[in-house]
Amino acid sequence: MKKLLVLFLSLVCVLSLVGCGNKVSNPNTNLEFWILDNVEDVDFSKYNEKVGLMGGRQYYGTGYNPTDVPFGYHENPEPFVLYTVTPYPDYSNKSSYITGIYITDPSVSFYGLSVNSTREDIDYILTSNGFEIKSEEENCVVYSKDDLTFTFYSDTIIIDAKVSNIWNLMID
Repeated sequence: MKKLLVLFLSLVCVLSLVGCGNKVSNPNTNLEFWILDNVEDVDFSKYNEKVGLMGGRQYYGTGYNPTDVPFGYHENPEPFVLYTVTPYPDYSNKSSYITGIYITDPSVSFYGLSVNSTREDIDYILTSNGFEIKSEEENCVVYSKDDLTFTFYSDTIIIDAKVSNIWNLMID
């Protein structure tokens, strides 16, 4: 039954990726935003902002309330989702896109994957959809495709889109 579910999710992933270019769309997710969503028209005044990012802004997902600490900074709640908003595809663009998603909440999923997914499920879903393993260590595996990177730790998922600077140098 589990293999049938993984096969079904993979088929959904393949169908959703056809013709999408760098954007990985239709992730069947309960996230508020997805990687490379254009958020120029989103009112982030109702979101908690995490200060300290140069060249962009970071916002906690709805319902994740950080704790205030000295000097205007925040301590992350546990669990949480954090979105990074920057120009895309490079910093000279004046648009606003979701270029990073940091997930520690096990209730959050995309393509049926979460921080509780097995390595086998992660490998199967992502490699079936054209992602390649970029690096792997004991507690971390990194997958990439085009300008997107999905990093899986034992308790955290980080999704990033590469954004270049005005000299067309890629920022990781």
